[in-house]
Parts: sequence; structure tokens; C-alpha cells
Amino acid sequence: MNRQVDNQYSDTINSAQYWNQRFIADWKENNGIEQSQFFARIAVDNMPVWFIHYIERHQPSFCDWGCARGNGTKVLRDLLSLKNITGIDFSHVAIDQARSDYPAMNFMVTDILKDESFPSSDIIFSSNTLEHFENPWEILEKLSCFAGKFIVVLIPFQEYHRHFEHLYTFEATNIPSTIRTSYYLTHFSIINAAEYPSSCWNGRQILLIYSTWSEIVRLGLTLSDLLDNKNLPLLKPNEADTINPRALTDCTENIHRLKEQFDLAFDLLNKRLDNTDLLVTKNTSEKESLLIAVQSLQNEMRTSLDNIKENLSHDFISTIKHSFSRLTRLKNKAPNAS
Repeated sequence: MNRQVDNQYSDTINSAQYWNQRFIADWKENNGIEQSQFFARIAVDNMPVWFIHYIERHQPSFCDWGCARGNGTKVLRDLLSLKNITGIDFSHVAIDQARSDYPAMNFMVTDILKDESFPSSDIIFSSNTLEHFENPWEILEKLSCFAGKFIVVLIPFQEYHRHFEHLYTFEATNIPSTIRTSYYLTHFSIINAAEYPSSCWNGRQILLIYSTWSEIVRLGLTLSDLLDNKNLPLLKPNEADTINPRALTDCTENIHRLKEQFDLAFDLLNKRLDNTDLLVTKNTSEKESLLIAVQSLQNEMRTSLDNIKENLSHDFISTIKHSFSRLTRLKNKAPNAS
């Protein structure tokens, strides 16, 4: 999905001159402020609990690279209660405006591709910037040299109809698990940004967190940490041994009703077999076989339901599905009464 981009066009899109003009001409009119704030909010909203706790406990130095006019940087500072955050952009127009709007915050003009003065931080954050490059992973490798512990990236995901300023489409097959063999993908969240209230992005975003191996070890992350926000149906401690009395009563009542429904279904099936005029004498043996099969299945299901009600078997769902499947096959095989 990533075609070769004209180098001159790429250089233009990624030049300070281009963005200085954009920030002067139409950044505000095109809702750039609201979009920066929106992206910062959904990034924090999808950060894992262990990462939020790390920030709360350690108050790491935090760099917002590609911060534009600092609107998203302000949101990050407020939502994460950051005491040491710096917004960085290569547009002096954007940084001048950021310093004017948020004089108590720290902002810096520098270009990671050209300047040697790029500062190091414990965490480097980048929101919706890498897609402007045709070689985003090379850019991130350079950026990672200045990250001490974590790299956090929010980017468009599966953007197959790209904005004219976007030069790269991120998808599952081109997102690496490591950066410079030093940073390991520790968390990801695929975000349907279009579903958010007052959304500023009609599509998907993906949040990636890369961590140094030493931080992974030091934090002692477990599988439950890595599964954060994945909505997997994992049991909590002791949950498997704890049954709510009301839930037990409801389950028993449902099983009783299900047993009655089964009996009714079998009665109807037996009547269909008894009353049919389509089974002639030569098919008597087939009719008897069907009756025996129905009776056998009915007895088996009654026994299964009694056992389930008594023991609350973990095979409840599979047993019911299997029984319904067999009943359906028998119904289809039996002729309709004329």
C-alpha cells in the first residue's frame, strides 16, 4: 500500500518552510488545535494502567515531538500530571505560538534530522507525525536514540485513502516489534477514533509503546499487563470458585425451562413420526429407527440437563449446542405430516 513518493514532494511536506506557512495560513481554520487536543486525549485514554502508574510514581522527563502549537502537549501535561514535559517542533511559527499560549510550559525549536541539539528524555511521545514521512521507521530509529526508557507513538492505522500530506500507510504487516534492537513493542491499542464523541478523525488510530528491555524487567510486567485494554474474558482471582446465589437460582430456572422446551420439541417430533402418511410399510424399519433415536436422544439430554443442574458443569454450553445440533438433524430427516 506504500508507493514510491517523489523525493521533492516529500522534502516539501517535511520542510520547516512548508509548516511555517501552514501554521500561519490555515492551521486554526482546519481545526488543527482541536485535532491536536483530540489525539492527545485518545492517546492517554488508551495507555495501559501499568504505564500510567509508572508516570505517576516516577515523574519521568517527557518529550512531545512534533507538538505543533502545543495544544496537545498541554492536554498531555494535564491528563498525566506531568511535571517535566517539553514540546518540540521544527516550526518556529508553531513554537512561538505555543510559548505565547502556554508561557508556563517548556517548548523548543529543533529538527531531529538536522540539529545536534535534540534533548534526551525518559519518554518520547509522537502523535500523528510519522505518517508524513515516506521512511517513518528510519525517523523513529533516530528518535529512539534520545529516548531513555519508552517511545510512545500514535499514528493513523490502515489509512488506505490517505490525506494528501500523508506519505505512509501503517498496517499490521509493516509495524515492527522492535526498534533498533533496543526497544520492544510492549503495548498496542487499535482505536476506532471515529466512534469518539466530537471525533476529529474519521478512521482508526493505533497507539504503540516501545520499552527498553531493562525497563520491562524492572517493572516486572506480566501477561495481564500486556493484555491491558484487550477486553479478553479472563477470570479474576477466585472468580471461578465464587458463584452468586442469585445467578445460581437464575441458572437453575433457565435449565428447568430449557428441559421443558426439549420435552415439547421431542413430543412434536414423535407426533410427526406417528402421524405421517408418507412412511409406507417398507419404511417401517426406518420409522422405528428414528423413533428409537429420538427417544435415546431425549433420555440423554434429560440426563445431561439433570447433571448440569446438579454440578453446574463447565461443559454446559457445548453440551447444549451438541444436543440441539443432533435434534435439528433428526427433525430434518423426519418427514412432515400430510
